[in-house]
Amino acid sequence: MKDRSSYKPSNPGLSKDARWLLAQRLVANKNFAKSPFLTNFLLYVCDRELSGRADEITEYQIGIQAFGRPVDYNPGVDNVVRNYARVLRKRLDQYFETDGKNEPIRISIPVGRYVPIFHESAQAAGDGMPVQPPQAPREEVEIKKQVQEKAGNPSMPERRGSHRLLLGVVFALVGAVLVIGFLGIHFFKRRPATLSHQLWTQLFRKDRQTLVVPADSGLGILENLTRRPVRLSEYVTGSYLSHEDAMDHVDANNLNDLRNQRYTSVADLNIALSLSHVPELVQELFAIRYARDLRMDDLKQSNVILLGSVHTNPWVELFEKKLNFALQYSSEVDDSIVVNRRPGTGESAVYQNGHAEDPQRTYAIVAFVPSLDGKGHALLLEGLNMAGTQAASDFFLSEKAMEPILQKARGSDGSIRPFEILLETSSIGANAPESRVIAERYADGIY
Repeated sequence: MKDRSSYKPSNPGLSKDARWLLAQRLVANKNFAKSPFLTNFLLYVCDRELSGRADEITEYQIGIQAFGRPVDYNPGVDNVVRNYARVLRKRLDQYFETDGKNEPIRISIPVGRYVPIFHESAQAAGDGMPVQPPQAPREEVEIKKQVQEKAGNPSMPERRGSHRLLLGVVFALVGAVLVIGFLGIHFFKRRPATLSHQLWTQLFRKDRQTLVVPADSGLGILENLTRRPVRLSEYVTGSYLSHEDAMDHVDANNLNDLRNQRYTSVADLNIALSLSHVPELVQELFAIRYARDLRMDDLKQSNVILLGSVHTNPWVELFEKKLNFALQYSSEVDDSIVVNRRPGTGESAVYQNGHAEDPQRTYAIVAFVPSLDGKGHALLLEGLNMAGTQAASDFFLSEKAMEPILQKARGSDGSIRPFEILLETSSIGANAPESRVIAERYADGIY
């Protein structure tokens, strides 16, 4: 993937083009400098537009050229371009409202498109600078066309009564907007500054994307069938998909289906849905990314919420090696354990699934830790099975259950420090009816 220092325009003549020089200034600005994805995105679309190759500005090509996606990248599954397009539009607005307010040219990327528009700022109007005029949305053009046709048609009489009706509708709409705004302020305002609010604002920030990564259920089934765990290194490269494990009892087509299709659980989908309803959510910076489509660069520049254990979400491996509580699996289905690396008083060194019990005893982990780059946060909701992951989610999403945990994790500055919670719960038909905390660790004891 190119960075801004090495990116060369496809047309050498652009090196002196004022519009290209503006793009260069933009990517050197603080709003872009720390995000290679935004930098590559902007430079790629500007380069193609200014070089007369706007037909190459597609979601698929941006994914490959700007984000380093493979040639089999599927925009319908991996929405990275759409997510970053929203961020890019916001950063462009921020730049031209602050550091770039005196720029003679401005760049905008209309919603629903990726082709940039170059237009003069108000200060530069009349200077004769060769820039591309703003383009009105198609709907606006059609409306103007209809108005002009009616204005030029002498057979269409002026109807003052219609004008009065139109004004009445406008005033009614304005009144409705004001009423809705008033109700919104009073009834739909964000929650007060509680500890839960502090936690959520650290996970959902206005300057950093947050990714939710559901478990790869197909991978878990594949590991159970082959009795061979998949390491993150294999998962990232996709090499595990080519293993020809001897499984005479499994139909080859079904095996290939597990290797190639993207499966996750209803439990994980419900968790992702619940997270999307949190009041502190920053909608334009929130994305759900399937585990197989995730890249290391995504984790280095984003907050992340990982659902499931290393068995079905290998990305957990990046964080688990530093945690006190770690989930481990054997080749036997349900024969899994939680390892307590530094047992405290009254704690066990190992907690094992009670798969022979009825209901089955199982365990889950909630871990709130620093992100890979140390500038954000990662949340791990892990379970030894689906019921465990559900228990971790239910506990974390319960403000009442989390209150005593957050009190202990609260730092002197009011922020929430890293913590780990080990939960015990029961599995009844893959559901977790209740859970209890049996061990916990806080910033002083972890990381």
